Amino acid sequence: MKDFSVVYRNYGHWDICVPGEGRIFRIRGGPGNYWVSEERAGPNDGLKYFKTVQACMSFITDELMFELIVAEGQKPQMIEGWNV
Repeated sequence: MKDFSVVYRNYGHWDICVPGEGRIFRIRGGPGNYWVSEERAGPNDGLKYFKTVQACMSFITDELMFELIVAEGQKPQMIEGWNV
């Protein structure tokens, strides 16, 4: 994913969008009780609850910006499919 945008619609209502795909996450709630809903295709773990919008955004950016990097000469560690 090259880029994404954060749209503030109104109080307690944020959307995270990707050009060409539309909304992929949404944040809803109020102080001390925000939740993130993932709208990307595929399996997800349901709603995630956080105390702040910042914590919600940290979770979302971790999902979107994760990079699996293996250093030269290092073997990647594999896990069994049932453990994913």
